Order: sequence, then C-alpha cells, then structure tokens
Amino acid sequence: MKKINTVYFSPTGTTKRVIKSISMELGNIDKEYDITLEKNRRDLIEFNDDDLVIFGVPVYSGRVPDLILEYFNKIKGYYTKAVFVVVYGNRDYDDALLELKDIFESKGFETIASAAFIGEHSYTEKVAENRPDEEDIKTALNFGALIKDKIISDDIKPLKIKGNYPYREKKTGDQIIPETKDSCIKCGICAENCPTEAIDFNDYYSINKDKCIRCCSCIKKCPTNAKNFNDDKIDKMKKYLIDNFGEERKEPVLFI
Repeated sequence: MKKINTVYFSPTGTTKRVIKSISMELGNIDKEYDITLEKNRRDLIEFNDDDLVIFGVPVYSGRVPDLILEYFNKIKGYYTKAVFVVVYGNRDYDDALLELKDIFESKGFETIASAAFIGEHSYTEKVAENRPDEEDIKTALNFGALIKDKIISDDIKPLKIKGNYPYREKKTGDQIIPETKDSCIKCGICAENCPTEAIDFNDYYSINKDKCIRCCSCIKKCPTNAKNFNDDKIDKMKKYLIDNFGEERKEPVLFI
C-alpha cells in the first residue's frame, strides 16, 4: 500500500467525518492536512508517486468553495494517486466533484476513485439532519475497502464523473453575515474556528462582511446558540431547502 494522506476543508465537520471514515479502511494515515483554518493554508504541499491522497471539500452552490481555490495552487503531485470526495446538503453536488477532479489532475494527480456524500445542510438541520449517519459511515468504510482492493489489484482505469463543463455558474449574493445575540458568553469558539478569520478575536459581535463566506461554522459550533442569520433572504432559502429537500433521502454516489 501507498502512504495515506488526507486533505480536507470542513467548516462544520461533516466532510472531515466522511474523509476519516473512508481512510480507516486504508491503513494508518501518514499525514493529515486539515486546511479549514487560514493558518493551515499557507505552506506548499508536495506529494510523490508513492503517496495516496484523499481530498475532501463541501459543495457551495454546486461548486468547489472559492476560498480554497487559491490555496490549491500550492498543492502539487507527481504521478500521485488520488481520491476526490465532495459533501453536499441533500440538494445536488452539480459540477463540484468534476471540478475538484479536474483541478488536481492538472497538478500531477491521477484519479482512482471519487464520491459524493451527504451532510446536514449548513443553513438548517431540517435538511439531511444528522448526516452523515450510521448508514453513510458504513458506505464510506466500504468505499475505503474498495479503494484498497483497487490499489492492490492495480486495476486503474479512467472514470466518468458526473458533471458538466463549463461548470455551473457561480451566483453572487448579498454579503449577509450572522448576528450575535446577548447569549454570547465570549468563549471565542466562533473566532477560533472561523475559516477566514472574519470574526474579531476581541469583539465576537464584530464580523468582517468582506471575509465571511456564510459557512455557518460559528453558528453550528456556538455552545449557547448565540450566532444566527436574521435575514429574509436566508429565511426564504431555508424554506426552499426544507420544502424541496427536507423529506427526500439522497444516498452517496461512488465512482470507482
């Protein structure tokens, strides 16, 4: 087996859970790169032909998050085998998986498998609540076992990944930021876990509108539920998601 490496961006923790579950069936992790925080997106990372890298990102509006695209330019491969995984909130992953694959195949990586998993939507727990759940984790473990068998058998062929090119057009919306309620206890968890350092470390009520990407890390991780969106457009989006995707259970899709 090759050296196992994981690289993931996971503001709310769902992508991290999926990636860790997949990697469990492959053996001991040589290196884990959690690139969620800004301080972890500075150094150049290079992989060789004896590495296997599992990449994982959440889907933002059907695409790879803009925030990490620039950092991906610092990741290089050399005939490096790779697995690409996206996690989406039960609507659709659209072109994100294809985009992730294309990005890294242009940087010296060779695709051996890809997958799209489902995680609880960052805007509302009423869409894909508590996912990835037990069944998702079983699927992730099985996916890891299939990857291991494929590497050992050296039966690696080109994969047809769902998606379109040109990719889905990115939508630009209003710069809406979370509000902070008086229940804030000034613990600092929100600022410590913000992927863009948009939250002031000295004043947790202050959020930089230009930096906030609405990933909902601060909302999901606040121990007193002090952070939330108070905006009609976000409320309408939540209602649309709940009405259209709240009841349907979508399942992971594996390409191997």
